[in-house]
Amino acid sequence: MPLLLAAVAGVLVLAALAALARTVFSVIVVSGPSMSPALRPGRRVLVVRRGLARLRTGRIVVVVSDGDGRPTASPVGDGPRRLLIKRLAALPGEPVPDQVRDAVPGPAVPGGRLILLGDNPGLSTDSRVWGAVPVAGVVGVVLEGVRLRDAPLGPGRPVGR
Repeated sequence: MPLLLAAVAGVLVLAALAALARTVFSVIVVSGPSMSPALRPGRRVLVVRRGLARLRTGRIVVVVSDGDGRPTASPVGDGPRRLLIKRLAALPGEPVPDQVRDAVPGPAVPGGRLILLGDNPGLSTDSRVWGAVPVAGVVGVVLEGVRLRDAPLGPGRPVGR
């Protein structure tokens, strides 16, 4: 009987750890060329959710967008939501990068906002078009250096741009 209880307890602990891991980590499949060459289409990346404390200039982040593909502050609401993947170019209070001066007025990034840029400027829609985006729209931070098996590209597979 004690052996059975220990086995059940072990299974429950593993289930709890698996559930916790799903709330902390996500796997995102990159689609589109906006982050090439760093992240090519089909590349799987591990994202730490609730990574707001990990926000640093130069890190790659995942943000939620509205149905028009524009980053939004809310991951819930009416209409379709998509995930976008971009590099964090500037945090609140940091100088506005030269590439986005036309879209973001003022010398510094406003409070509660971020500047996001794709690594492939010719093929990226980002803060050069959107301006500063809400910090609240950040879903998580990509763990760089973690190599996951790439996903085969096909209909319905890619979920992050």
